[in-house]
Amino acid sequence: MPWRTHVHELGFLAVVVALAGLLVGTSLSSYRGDRALTWALVAGEGERLFHRLRELPRPESAQAGPPRPEQLVAGQAALAAEGLLRVAVIGPGAEVLAESGPAGPEGDALVTGVARLERPLHPPRPQHPPRGDAPPPGDGVLPRLLLEYEPRLALDLQHRARRDLIASLAVAAALLIAGWVFYRLRRRAQLAEEGLAERRHLAALGELSAVLAHEIRNPLASLKGHAQLLEEQLADDPRRHAKAHRVVDEAVRLEHLTNSLLDFTRADRLATGVASPAEVARRAAELTDPARVVVDVAGAPERWSFDAMRIEQALVNLLRNALQASAPPAEVELKVVDDGDGLRFTVADRGPGVPSEMRPRLFEPFVTGRAEGTGLGLAVVRRVVELHGGKVTIERRHGGGSVFVLWLPPGPQEAK
Repeated sequence: MPWRTHVHELGFLAVVVALAGLLVGTSLSSYRGDRALTWALVAGEGERLFHRLRELPRPESAQAGPPRPEQLVAGQAALAAEGLLRVAVIGPGAEVLAESGPAGPEGDALVTGVARLERPLHPPRPQHPPRGDAPPPGDGVLPRLLLEYEPRLALDLQHRARRDLIASLAVAAALLIAGWVFYRLRRRAQLAEEGLAERRHLAALGELSAVLAHEIRNPLASLKGHAQLLEEQLADDPRRHAKAHRVVDEAVRLEHLTNSLLDFTRADRLATGVASPAEVARRAAELTDPARVVVDVAGAPERWSFDAMRIEQALVNLLRNALQASAPPAEVELKVVDDGDGLRFTVADRGPGVPSEMRPRLFEPFVTGRAEGTGLGLAVVRRVVELHGGKVTIERRHGGGSVFVLWLPPGPQEAK
């Protein structure tokens, strides 16, 4: 993916995260303000009920003095519809002089739904300083009125604030999810577009390679044959014989290149059948250097559905690369195993390893780390494996070297 496109997509995702964070921050700030207002409403509702209770009409005989506790307790029934739950008169010694019912639950009023307010039963009389030997006044402790009530407005405000906070958090979460989904879909679409462009490029490259290989093959065969005849005729002239031998060598190298081009163009045609992975691995070793290839087929299944000829060709390419990377007499290991999810071929060499900068492009056509390489061997391997629905990867080998892993998914026969 082009880095500019990736930066733009990350920038969009950052904007979405910033907007979601701003929404969450604003919602939390509003919720804290609503909480403060809620407690003010709790106190205000209590004061309103206290004054309403004091203003209730009393008998004519009780107009001159303060309201009696029994009268105030009886007033609770009149204000029950407004949220008053209990009235209690507390004496100077904290004893309950009268009450309208049992005490409610203790705790946070916004959690239990019961708030409390305690006020003097009537305003205290003004205290005057004693004169001369007059006795000091009383301790000034007056009966107190305790109200227990349901702060309905405060609870409603709290419910609305909590609902708005949850809604804001849900919107922020939905915004983040939508942004992430858009980012992933956009990235997937970009990768699919790049893959399609690469397949088109490979298809065009394959067609061009096929045309070049067929056009070059016939004159190259004629050139090679005449050069070999000339080499034989100049056997008595070492100087000219060496030049003719070089022409033959270059013709052979061009022949290998044309064969590689043809293999690359033919790799998109499969002839799938049931074959023995162990036999395919052994034939690939025989076609390279059997003396230096150690084949381990102890974990190989008896049969597998794949194009045996194409997989053999891919293994031969991997083994040749591994043998060229490993200095003689170092051995190369070829292992075949059914890992439970699919068929796995591993080719391990003892070479210097693949440079990290070459790994992303190692399986692309005409990419090679050798001066005499064509860069088509690993491209053929990847094309064959991907047509089987599998994948080929490279890993570092512990102790030095590289490990190529060729994995094939189970076919219809193995799926049963």
